[in-house]
Amino acid sequence: MVPSRRRNPLAFAPAALALLALAGCGGGTARTADATRTTTVVRTVTAPASTGTSSVTAPAQGGTASATAPNPSAPLSLHAAEQALDARGYGVLSESDWRPGQPLKVLVGVSRGSDPRAELAFLFVGATFIGTDTKAPSGRIEVVAQDGESVTLSYGLYRPSDSIDAPTAGAASVTYRWTGTRLVPQGTIPSAAPAASPSRR
Repeated sequence: MVPSRRRNPLAFAPAALALLALAGCGGGTARTADATRTTTVVRTVTAPASTGTSSVTAPAQGGTASATAPNPSAPLSLHAAEQALDARGYGVLSESDWRPGQPLKVLVGVSRGSDPRAELAFLFVGATFIGTDTKAPSGRIEVVAQDGESVTLSYGLYRPSDSIDAPTAGAASVTYRWTGTRLVPQGTIPSAAPAASPSRR
């Protein structure tokens, strides 16, 4: 005679009751923790790559920032530098300021807008345009010295009654030094406010 495969359900009752008792002890705490647990989502944003026409840090008061340091040994022709000025609405004041063999290079540009005496100094490290000397243009800028790591600019100074072609308050010189990561003015840049006396407007 084959033994019956049916099992007595009452034989499992003590084990089932033990499991239920264990599930009830402390189980409420675990369920509460799961219910209140929150998930934090971190969103990563990737910045666009540098275009090669911005600086490591904004020079003096102008320019933009870039995460990549320019290569000071990269060659840059005068024609390419002039194109950088032209793209921003400026023409070169004097090509004699250009020193292609220097790491730090400068060209003074004159605006092609309504005011022909609006000038900015455009600065380059290697083949990279790193920005302008200031955000607001000046009435008259002259490059008076440069040595590859620094550029000294002379700003014509105006009294409020002066015409843009005839500053009568003298001049102020400011040296801009390239540290390898940023361009730092070594003196106080004159105000560009036309009402200031004197002003570099």
